[in-house]
Amino acid sequence: MTSSSKSQEEYINSLRQIKETEEKAQEEIENNRKQVEQEIKKLQDDLENAMELAKQDGEKMVEKSIEESRGKALAESGRIINDAANKSNSISFKPDKQAIREIMDILFSEVR
Repeated sequence: MTSSSKSQEEYINSLRQIKETEEKAQEEIENNRKQVEQEIKKLQDDLENAMELAKQDGEKMVEKSIEESRGKALAESGRIINDAANKSNSISFKPDKQAIREIMDILFSEVR
């Protein structure tokens, strides 16, 4: 073999090695790209699930808060009504002569 053919063979072998290395690198890049895309998809799905759960939790909290507020309002209104009823039962009207005269004046003022 001549030195020129040996050089050409070495050059061809070098080109083959470069090509193989490029192909391996491209394959690794493609595999990594696919893995990253899968991870991104999984993260997006996880984020959507987390957002849906947060929305559901928020709706439950609002419903609970409304129910608690309604219960407190009903209890407060019941207390106010009971208090008013108790006060109205405990108030007695004891008219004196002056009060009777004023009431009669008011009632008969329209008649005159």
